[in-house]
Amino acid sequence: MPNSIKSATNPKEFFLSGNSYPSKSLGQNFIKDLRVIDRIVELADLSSEDEVLEIGPGLGALTSALADKVKRVVAIEKDKKLVEHLRESFRDYPRVELVHQDALKADFSSFYSGKKLKAISNLPYSVSSPILFKLLEARQYFSSLVLMLQLEVGERITAGPGGKTYGSISVLLQTFMDITSGFRVHPASFWPKPKVDSIVLKLEPLEFPRVNVSDEKLYEKVVRAAFSSRRKMIGNSLQSILSRDSARASLELAGIDKTRRAETLTIEEFGVLVDKVSIIEKQSIS
Repeated sequence: MPNSIKSATNPKEFFLSGNSYPSKSLGQNFIKDLRVIDRIVELADLSSEDEVLEIGPGLGALTSALADKVKRVVAIEKDKKLVEHLRESFRDYPRVELVHQDALKADFSSFYSGKKLKAISNLPYSVSSPILFKLLEARQYFSSLVLMLQLEVGERITAGPGGKTYGSISVLLQTFMDITSGFRVHPASFWPKPKVDSIVLKLEPLEFPRVNVSDEKLYEKVVRAAFSSRRKMIGNSLQSILSRDSARASLELAGIDKTRRAETLTIEEFGVLVDKVSIIEKQSIS
């Protein structure tokens, strides 16, 4: 085990020793509670043959636990000072590959060696949503994702129709993945303490989408447009990407009242709607 584990789980000590201060812009909150790390590892259900992608390893506390369990850990870190610390900490640990890069610009497929990866991360709060969508887009390279997120983001991901937390992220992730709530994490488990609770979720890509999706880009485009103005009726929201007539015709074919709001539609209804949008758009072109 690398000798980094002590400093990794004492982030305050690391930063007080002359390493500036955690970056708010990068959403840096470091895990200091080893019990949380143990629970993440348990939820991930790791084997000695697993290959893991970790986004935002920070000081390496979770990295250390993962490297002790699996065949390979690819850790992507944007912060230069943390990369230097990680390289020193894991210099004698060949299972750990450190990548100094912005995860939002990384090509996740480049880390795929033929065996599906497991993504296991305490995601930086500031970029958790865009990273989630990036992982969704690259889901064919992953067998599972175990991710720690702000509680609010986790509630949006797992929300069902009818509530204020149900939105495009709920529909898109639930369409393509099974999602399980793991456990909540108190702010005291981090340094510095965030102002909100966190939650660990497990997401498993489905072999086939939950509804028929013939065009994923169109599906995402329609779902995002539907939620673009939550106070608007869906017939009006869809006019951000469709003509007024096409929006109305698509909704009529789908059997969806144009006066409904997006948060009332089920995933199944979105599947039908996108199918009808595709038909209407093809007709308008021909």
